[in-house]
Amino acid sequence: MTNIKRETFFLYIVQLSNMVLPLLLVPYLTSTLGAEYFGKLSYAQVINMLAIFFVDFGFNLSAARYVGINLKNNTRLNKAFINIQLTKLVIYLMVISLVFIFISFIHQQSIDNKILMVGVLCSISSVLTPAWFFQGVGKNSVLAVTNFFTRIASLILIFFLVKSKNDIMLAVYFQLLSPAVAGAISIFFLFRNKAVEFKLKYLSLIFCRQMFNESIHNFLASFLTLGFTYFNPLLIKYFLGDSVLGVYSLADKLVNILRQLYSPMVQANFSVMCQYFKNNELNAIKNKAIKIFVFFGLLSGLAIVGNWVVGGFFISRFFAVKYTLPEQSSVHNLIYIMILTQFIVSISMILVNLILIPAGLSYYLKRVYAVALLIYFSIIYPMASIFNVSGVASSVLIVELSIILIFFTLIKSRKVI
Repeated sequence: MTNIKRETFFLYIVQLSNMVLPLLLVPYLTSTLGAEYFGKLSYAQVINMLAIFFVDFGFNLSAARYVGINLKNNTRLNKAFINIQLTKLVIYLMVISLVFIFISFIHQQSIDNKILMVGVLCSISSVLTPAWFFQGVGKNSVLAVTNFFTRIASLILIFFLVKSKNDIMLAVYFQLLSPAVAGAISIFFLFRNKAVEFKLKYLSLIFCRQMFNESIHNFLASFLTLGFTYFNPLLIKYFLGDSVLGVYSLADKLVNILRQLYSPMVQANFSVMCQYFKNNELNAIKNKAIKIFVFFGLLSGLAIVGNWVVGGFFISRFFAVKYTLPEQSSVHNLIYIMILTQFIVSISMILVNLILIPAGLSYYLKRVYAVALLIYFSIIYPMASIFNVSGVASSVLIVELSIILIFFTLIKSRKVI
């Protein structure tokens, strides 16, 4: 079995195992915390993801590409590791400082302030987890395994210690600290196997500046997507309330199971696609992209049928037992919208992660996402006003569809493949 097939197979075995955990954890949390406090837990996770986004600063794509191109050059790999990890640490400290200042200017419940701060502090997981390095060397399975076992530990702690909505902070700690522990284990793995050397002689401000300049294209492009990704839960929380956020988040977490089936295929093929572009193997690039697209289409079709046949039953009897009937119905309808959205996003993942970035065209991303952001802000208010939370979810679908149409036009006009 080739390395890429073995890596993909192993990633899917682990990801399928990880799918079982939400199926166990989400029903317990929704019944224990209720819609309102499940919404607060989701708020903590959104804040954590936002902080991680800033700390990552686009390195997960640009640095992964650098590693994928320089797999056989240990000096360059060591230089990349120490400079990027220390750069992320500096960014992490800056983010914490800014949030401390921000909290003093906002007025919200004390529990929300505490959740906000914990969410930001736990973004240390981004510093501890060199995901970009593992993706570049094609060893994402190492991170998948460590995350799986730390999530198991988190699940056990939640089952034993989180007994009511008064234990909301324990739920937050157990959920957000799990990736940090997994990251620490992954770094231990790298050093134990002598995959990298953390030596000061590899420090280089010139290299940091070079990677910063390359990563900023990815960062700015992704920053522009914040409006129609992470902004949605915050919009719902502050304008529609924690209970509605609990409904939206439950649907999102259930669809996230489908999302996890997309990621391993893209991660496992990133390194080889970089090599294809380096060697100008255009036919290999086309064939690989088409095969992945067909696979994603089949997954999405099965998900739609599954939600139509048994979705309502499982939502009412298992995942949202303590939710009201209107809330359960809303979850069911949101899932349809989110499945379609995720299929569109999966196409975007192919176009961006497996074509534009390996081709060295990431600087176009921020222009595309700037247009997408304008579309989002032009439709979000009327959509939310007319259709409530379904309108918010539908806005993302419309925006993501616009994005892939622009990407297709760009790839065709530039004759990338």
